Amino acid sequence: MDNKNIVSSLIYKFAERLAVKGAGLIIGIVLARLLLPEEFGQVAIITIFINLANSIIQTGFNSALVQQKEVDEKDYSTVFYITTALSAAIVAILYVTAPYIAIYYESPSLVWPIRAYSFSLFFGAFNSIQVAKMQREMRFKPMMYTSFIATILSGVLGVALAYMNFGIWALVVYGCSNIVFSCITMLFVANWFPKLVFSLKRAQILFSFGWKMLVSGILCSVYNDIRSLIIGKRYSMDDLAYYNRGQQYPEVISTTIDSAIQSVMFPAMAKSQNDTAQMRAMIKRSISLGAFVITPVMIGLAAVAHSLMILLLTEKWLPSVIFMQLICIAGITYTFMSSSLIAIKALGRSDIYMKLEIVRRIVMLVILLIAIFVFDSVLAIAISYVVSSFLDMFIAAVPLKKLLDYDGFKQVRDNWKTLVASFAMGAAVYFIGFLPIHKIALLFIQIIAGVLIYLLLCVLLRIESFYYVFNLLKKIKRFARTKNV
Repeated sequence: MDNKNIVSSLIYKFAERLAVKGAGLIIGIVLARLLLPEEFGQVAIITIFINLANSIIQTGFNSALVQQKEVDEKDYSTVFYITTALSAAIVAILYVTAPYIAIYYESPSLVWPIRAYSFSLFFGAFNSIQVAKMQREMRFKPMMYTSFIATILSGVLGVALAYMNFGIWALVVYGCSNIVFSCITMLFVANWFPKLVFSLKRAQILFSFGWKMLVSGILCSVYNDIRSLIIGKRYSMDDLAYYNRGQQYPEVISTTIDSAIQSVMFPAMAKSQNDTAQMRAMIKRSISLGAFVITPVMIGLAAVAHSLMILLLTEKWLPSVIFMQLICIAGITYTFMSSSLIAIKALGRSDIYMKLEIVRRIVMLVILLIAIFVFDSVLAIAISYVVSSFLDMFIAAVPLKKLLDYDGFKQVRDNWKTLVASFAMGAAVYFIGFLPIHKIALLFIQIIAGVLIYLLLCVLLRIESFYYVFNLLKKIKRFARTKNV
């Protein structure tokens, strides 16, 4: 794949993620102002089980479809029937266990929302194959339109139900309908529907790579959600809502930017898996671009968190501020960690990926248990997440020392200027926040000052990614002019 195709794909993927997640954030803000923290806490519990189910259904075979050099209709249809069967089994399990989950969390009203939400797994399984096919074909422009339309339609439905005082059901319908609309809209552009073919041999080939990714995905899902499970049971639904709301904004921003890069780089890396030099160059570019954008955004968001929370969600959500700030600090590491893992997957080393996942989760679980049983507070759990994230950044890169000669220390060394510029900007923005002026004006001043200070520091420190992005934007502008002509 040439650089031109990668760049154009990155542009469309960024546009899709920004449009979809931006619309999602706005919808989330409206819903948070209309609904109670407790209702968000209840849906957070449901989402944990749905996320785990999706990991079991989608992770292994979806990654295998993208990673394989050649796939055909037998592969797609075979995976469809396998994931559909898995979906049916898990929906049945959730239907039966829903009352027990509700009793455990002392929330009887969870039973039918869990059962209703579980049916979205069928649509999620189908959509995962649509996405895998379009990723392989690098068709990110139509994906941008379909995802955005699905988000808007589901958002309108969810907000309408919230206005009509449907409470938790507004959030359940919003989540479910988003997946349903994604499937429907993508039917018009993916040009794929399952055929009546199934190949046991193809299933075995895909499973030989996918089962390791499946184990890794389950471990990742359990670890990502275990804090919410513990907070919801050990503390309260309100505490869970504050933690998740503080977690949501930084994670949405960091994962939106990073997933846009990684979803393009994964198939590109997979096609260059036999060229070590090319792979190393790709992962360096992936990390540098991600760090250049994500790091200042995370530090800046932490600096304006208090003003932003009051302005967007009102004072009833102020307990979320400290969690937002801590998750922002952890978010700095995300692009480093995910780029390392994407490179390992693209190289076809799912064996290393699985072993690495086990080691990472054991280390992080130990840190989490210390936070729970020694310090016993939601704040301690959030701090443990920050510590785990920085350790994870280096652990995830350990195999790359041998595979590509590019470990975590080299990754940080290549991006130290970006880190310095981001923290210096964040400090300036934070102290600007003490000015005695109106909150809206203050937030506006902080954002403008943060952008200008960061760009100035990029020039002074001669940060390579700044010039790369600047030249890329000029090329995009020339391209747009050419098309208009």
